[in-house]
Amino acid sequence: MFFPDIVELTRPDAPLHHPQEFKSVNGILDATLEATEQKIHLGNATVNATVYNNEYAGPVLRVHPGDTMKIKLINHATRPMNIHYHGLESSPLDNHDNIHISVKPGETFNYEITIPTFQPPGLYWYHDHTHGISERNVMEGLSGPLLVEGFTDRFPSLAGVKEQIMVLKDYEFDDSKDPVIGDYYHNNIQSINAQTFSKITMQTGETQLWYINNQSANLYFHLSLKGHKFRIIGIDGRPKLTETQADTLDIPPAVRMEVLVDAGEAGTYDLMSEKVLTGSGESRTLSRKLAKVVVSGEPIKPIAPLTDFPAQKDLRDAAIDESRTITFSQANDGKDYFVNGRRFNAKRIDMRIPLGNTEEWTIKNDSDDMHIFHIHQVSFQITEIDGKPQPFDGFVDNVRVPERSSVKIIIPFTNPLIVGQFVVHCHVLKHEDNGMMSHIEVYDPNPDGAFPFYKTGRNICKTAEPQSINPVILPPVP
Repeated sequence: MFFPDIVELTRPDAPLHHPQEFKSVNGILDATLEATEQKIHLGNATVNATVYNNEYAGPVLRVHPGDTMKIKLINHATRPMNIHYHGLESSPLDNHDNIHISVKPGETFNYEITIPTFQPPGLYWYHDHTHGISERNVMEGLSGPLLVEGFTDRFPSLAGVKEQIMVLKDYEFDDSKDPVIGDYYHNNIQSINAQTFSKITMQTGETQLWYINNQSANLYFHLSLKGHKFRIIGIDGRPKLTETQADTLDIPPAVRMEVLVDAGEAGTYDLMSEKVLTGSGESRTLSRKLAKVVVSGEPIKPIAPLTDFPAQKDLRDAAIDESRTITFSQANDGKDYFVNGRRFNAKRIDMRIPLGNTEEWTIKNDSDDMHIFHIHQVSFQITEIDGKPQPFDGFVDNVRVPERSSVKIIIPFTNPLIVGQFVVHCHVLKHEDNGMMSHIEVYDPNPDGAFPFYKTGRNICKTAEPQSINPVILPPVP
């Protein structure tokens, strides 16, 4: 097993680190993820981490639609863990994308995840989802990127474009006594691919495709690149319908963005994290340098704005089978979090949904706190935010719900692979761990006949029987 030297990532002029990769061969991805507890260096700080294969950013899993991932998880740590494959439209049963699995210290578990042939190519991710300790596990490093190959195949002009995978993580402290952590980083260490500062090289005029993933447990990233604009062409692994430009990328926890960057004139440009404290005394600022982009060489022509986006079905014209309201709320002391007034209970099913339904959900935020709505196994269309209709621009699997406001979405529960039990929750993991998660079950109303929506080529579950792996309930972290 190849373990890179994490200490080398702290060099002040180090190139952007490219984590270890596992690639599928002949339709099969075989990977072993060994989770270990260790000290790692993040910039000038030393922190406690729990990482896969010595990679704080996580090894990259590269697959194609239709592939099967065989993932062996070996738990060398001192607490339980599991893996959720965020954004994949896969089965929640047995040893698939089943968050009820609990791999105890010293145990090994073998996952088998089939990537549907209709899975949109793009950036997804995998991370621990052990209820009660997911915030700690993810913050300390138990997550990584998952790239379903083929995103650029949709756009002929992107043939041969250079790609960068960027894993954004932060490590939060309540009140560190370490002056480097407390005074300079203000108890929040941010990194890209396990580096608090790195170098990215581009040719003058070159266009690169950046796959950017906020794998933070709780916090936003606000990225800007001095003198440049970002060209956003995909969100949450799925292409948009139009290319849009932004001076700053506001990236909520769990969100991924596919972004084109056109290098400007020769020079050095700062990649900044905005709205975050750094430094002390006169050097204290509200922005932090995460990398420098060094542009040099003979000028070339950037890739023209994209206009050939793939067609997608607008569900606002679809018949709605059920309308539901999902309310996020919390106790006044900030210790308990609720979905529709109830804390999560793995043994309780909160919603039963027949396979084939297309549903409209109103997600309400009945608090003054930030909440990120996420649902497993499916994606959805946003139709309204804060009372304002939204134009159709593709599908996502996360959305921020404004404080004291609401979001409306349409969800198609039409893929037979998703039959079983899974969850909706706030992807601020502190909130999820302390109750803000709800259990749903999708069942096939026609268990004796083939469901007509997709041909899967697999013998899928045809009933709504309980899963074979017993749920495990862990107490919330104090």
